[in-house]
Amino acid sequence: MVEKDKLNSIKHHLFVLVKRGKRFVAIDSRKKWWPASVFDPRYGEYFTPEGAWDFIAENLKEKGTSFKQVDLDKLPSRKAYELNIPTYKGKIYIKISFGGKGNTVIGHSFHYSGQK
Repeated sequence: MVEKDKLNSIKHHLFVLVKRGKRFVAIDSRKKWWPASVFDPRYGEYFTPEGAWDFIAENLKEKGTSFKQVDLDKLPSRKAYELNIPTYKGKIYIKISFGGKGNTVIGHSFHYSGQK
């Protein structure tokens, strides 16, 4: 289990990288990165690619957002971070990880919880 302070530090670092545009979607993750099929509760439309990253940044900044560390499915030695955000259309499931030497964010999943 990761200490709360360390998890908050990781969350902040991810936020900074996303806001700086240091992010991309993993090629093998396009099967689970579906922002265009997820309704953006902020604007009443489906997410755009840029809107999805803005939403991630907003929720990384938010103190009450569900945020936990998990093993990356294909590379269990690497860690990923899950956000589960309840909306009136359903819970949005997001999985991201650090890329490179911790200087980028990789998007792995963006869809409604329960979609596989």
